Amino acid sequence: MKPDVYCGGEKIEIEMGREDSIDCVRLPDGRYSLLVQGRVYDLVAELEGESCLVEGRQGRAVMNVRDPRSLSPERVTAGGQEGLQRLNAEMPGKVIRVLVQVGDAVVYEQGLMVIEAMKMQNEIRATKAGTIKSIGVTAGNTVNTGDFLLSIE
Repeated sequence: MKPDVYCGGEKIEIEMGREDSIDCVRLPDGRYSLLVQGRVYDLVAELEGESCLVEGRQGRAVMNVRDPRSLSPERVTAGGQEGLQRLNAEMPGKVIRVLVQVGDAVVYEQGLMVIEAMKMQNEIRATKAGTIKSIGVTAGNTVNTGDFLLSIE
């Protein structure tokens, strides 16, 4: 799942998984010097709340990056999100351990399973308190981005 990127209020489509060589150096005066595909960009970046003001020779832009995986305050209750929650893999990896079974009662933020992705083990946690309704993977399974892991009701 890719983040939503906005520049000046307009959504910008970004390409995930693309590998471009970018060399970035922070200069002593606080500016950044980027080398992207042979072109040099000198930028100043300042955080202002949830926005980032980026200024360069071409002008100024206000950038906002929103991660759709993050929990918006209106969707969260004291025990987590409301309603049936389906958890899907956020990136390709291998299921190392499943820590729960169908029918188990879980609390908000409880560890549910461990997935190894990019040589790091990541614990998948409950997005709400509830009961495990279904599990779509077992230890040893390989998962791709978006694959169903489990649901909590």
